Amino acid sequence: MAIPFLNNLDISNNQLLNAKLQITGTAPNAAAGQIYFDSTVGDETAKYYSNVTDTWVSLKEYSFPTGTYVTGSVTGTFPKPIITFDLNAIDGTPAAGERYLTKTNKWAEISAIPGTYTWTVSDGTNSTAVASGETVTFSGTANEIEVLEGSRTVTIGLPNDVTIANNLTVGGTGNFTGQVTIPILPSAQTDAASKDYVDNAVVGGLVYQGGYDAATNTPDLTTSPNSILKGWTYTVTADGAFFGEQLRVGDVLIAEVNDPSALTDWTTVQNNIDLASLTQVGIGNVNEATAAPLKGLSVTYASGTATAGLNISGLTTQAPANNALAFIPFYDQQAGANLKVGLSTLAGDLNEFTSKAFTISDTDTIIHGYNTRDVIVQLYDTDTYETVYADVDRTSLTEVTITFATTPDNDVRVLVQKIG
Repeated sequence: MAIPFLNNLDISNNQLLNAKLQITGTAPNAAAGQIYFDSTVGDETAKYYSNVTDTWVSLKEYSFPTGTYVTGSVTGTFPKPIITFDLNAIDGTPAAGERYLTKTNKWAEISAIPGTYTWTVSDGTNSTAVASGETVTFSGTANEIEVLEGSRTVTIGLPNDVTIANNLTVGGTGNFTGQVTIPILPSAQTDAASKDYVDNAVVGGLVYQGGYDAATNTPDLTTSPNSILKGWTYTVTADGAFFGEQLRVGDVLIAEVNDPSALTDWTTVQNNIDLASLTQVGIGNVNEATAAPLKGLSVTYASGTATAGLNISGLTTQAPANNALAFIPFYDQQAGANLKVGLSTLAGDLNEFTSKAFTISDTDTIIHGYNTRDVIVQLYDTDTYETVYADVDRTSLTEVTITFATTPDNDVRVLVQKIG
């Protein structure tokens, strides 16, 4: 069954791939520019209709007149002609390596081409001509480049010594003109270390200073300036607040900078964490709910990490006994709350807000009122129920214009669906 297009098809200068013409032995209704393939035996050719001559013209028409340099001959059957082209030079018979065809359609001797058989070798001062068949020899080891006239000899030499600059190759030869930089940082266990190297290496290391009473701030770690250095470490011996943070017995404090004066200048290693509750942040875990009203959450653990997600596939598959009593959750932005809605109510609302249908009999403009051009439009014949095609123009945010090249035979149903 063919797909009916009720308007012109514009593919915007793109290719029509793997297409073929209508094949028939009977010409279709004649219209200017119409094309088909005539399957009549003995004809078998594509034809187009010319309204100038009011006749079907075969696309196989051809003519090959003889030109100045090329002659074309046609053999074979009419549907499958064979075209052969031959050169028609008229002066002599060509022989391999001896002649060429000139632009005047004449055969000429290759030796007559200027510069074909001679060339020149030069060293910038001396030069010599080389004729066809002669040999140029390259030789010599001295530091020179020379052309000897008459002997056809080019002498090429290289320098006798090489100077190595800014690079040192151990075990090699040559003149070294660069420099060697030896780092002062030790790299082996037997290397001597400088005082500066040792001082820099130990800066920031942990230095244990004893206990810290957070209840009384003893010793005083919060007053600045102080003599505390980076890496000094304390163990909390009594609970208390430290720059507003709760410390527990067993926690460890590490100074990150010299003269620390804020909580961000310290690293707190917690040792004693309370169990979590609805109001207390602490140690806890997460389990799946087993009660029917709370099912649907899946929890797994791997290397101490909990992974939680919806387990919809684990729920019991069951059609609602009453759509009016079946609900799904949703967020009401206007109310600013999570709510629920019945399936039957939701289905009716979605259908009203997302799709509409119209019936037209000719080119017409419909008003869908969706306030967007993001709508899908489909057409079908109300008599045959086949999908048909026409120009669909989203002329505004609320309107769509349907245009037919000719009035359709039957009424057309227009289906509009909002997207998004």
